[in-house]
Amino acid sequence: MRMVYTSAPPDAFYPARERLVRKLDRWARKHRRPVDLFVIEALLEHRWSAGDGLLGRWQPEDLEETLLDWFPRQVTLSPDEWAEVVPTVGAFVDFLFEQDLADRHCADRHLLHGLLDKVATPFDEAMADQSRYGLAKFWTVRMLAEGVDPSDQVAAERFIADLDAGRIAVDEALLHRVMANHLQAEDSDQHPPLPLVAVPDDDTLRELAAGTPVVRQLGELVRWLGDGRTLTTTGRLRLADARELVALLDTGDVIDPVIGDRVFKTRSSDDLYGLTVLVAWARAARVVRVVKGRLVPVKSAAKTLADPLALARRAFDGLCELGGAVCGSGWAESVLRWRFDDAVFAVTMALLVAPEPTPIDELRQLAYEVACDGLGFEPGTEEQERGWHQLADNDTDRLLDLLARLGAVETDGGVVGLTALGVGLLAGHLREQGVAVPTIDQLLEETAEVVVATATGSPAETAAALLRDWCARNSATASAELRALAKRTDDPEHRRLALTYA
Repeated sequence: MRMVYTSAPPDAFYPARERLVRKLDRWARKHRRPVDLFVIEALLEHRWSAGDGLLGRWQPEDLEETLLDWFPRQVTLSPDEWAEVVPTVGAFVDFLFEQDLADRHCADRHLLHGLLDKVATPFDEAMADQSRYGLAKFWTVRMLAEGVDPSDQVAAERFIADLDAGRIAVDEALLHRVMANHLQAEDSDQHPPLPLVAVPDDDTLRELAAGTPVVRQLGELVRWLGDGRTLTTTGRLRLADARELVALLDTGDVIDPVIGDRVFKTRSSDDLYGLTVLVAWARAARVVRVVKGRLVPVKSAAKTLADPLALARRAFDGLCELGGAVCGSGWAESVLRWRFDDAVFAVTMALLVAPEPTPIDELRQLAYEVACDGLGFEPGTEEQERGWHQLADNDTDRLLDLLARLGAVETDGGVVGLTALGVGLLAGHLREQGVAVPTIDQLLEETAEVVVATATGSPAETAAALLRDWCARNSATASAELRALAKRTDDPEHRRLALTYA
């Protein structure tokens, strides 16, 4: 049996859960252990949807959280069914160990049974405490108490109508407590685990960062500033300084551009898009600032400027603040201007989790949808939709160009992928936000099944590196573990991969 379903899609998990439940049922009948199969289904689903998907790995605290928090909050059972829950979970624990399905990081059987003995009475109390209910369970239980079958749409609609009309009394204080539970559960919901990434060491990342245009430009800009440069009364670079910087930094701007037979005079540094974005980026990266009408270097950033990787990380972190500079303003501005930070996050995360490079059109659509959702924006006509979409697409392309100049992405034939530097920058950024980013080094002490399951959902090069490193770290036991996994698992791809490296 396959026992690892970390980040597995529903169409993989649910059939496997049914196979595991059937196997447990046969075992329970043979050993004359009464079990409630619905309880097992709920237990496994919780481990998959809100946990780590490791169906054979349990600690006492996992069972305690499940029985004293999640069951009372989410699982609807009649009071005469409560007594079967803890014994059923105890049977499941014995089943895991006797069928060799508990992995080597699972707590000892006696520790798990000790926890079950401890929570048997508190479990009944928690299930009886309606103030612990989640919102869906609260209304389901209330409907059942009124003799209404929640699956009967007509009866459910009649119940709602009676409720709205005040014909059904509700304890408002209790309902407020239940609503608070609902909101708290939403806030504490775990994000799906991120895919395995191969993050180069800092020396490699530093070398990559040193060769990127943005790191070079930011360093050159600060050196050019010296002790600082006076800005115009409107806070812009003086045009003479802007002309000098366009050439020095190679921003791609054209001074006094000629279109056809007409010269369009550059009248302000605001007309120089590339330079405007770069200066805004330098400010967002906290390497320059405005003081009393002058653009000056930030003295405390000297060490950052001397380290290409530190500067690249500052630039990556500051990218989210560039909506005003990148998207511009005016009557034709795009929705991305107001949700640029959300677009940056959505696009970079999409590239991180994608198993292969992503078409640009998909990234454009993603950024547009994220921006519209954040604004609650719905164009009124098809023509408006096309117009807003085009403006957002243009700004998404500008975002991708900035990421490319930072060395974080590369585009090839209409698809975009993160570079090694991009993976390193995004992984570092996420870790600073408290998000766990799995790496190969972190998996070297894991079980064969966790490693194989992770490798199966990873890019080919990352998967191969993981399995090679894991086998080298566990040279004395790796072959036996992989062969045992291949014999036990019912996942063909896991079996193939295990035998390949056994």
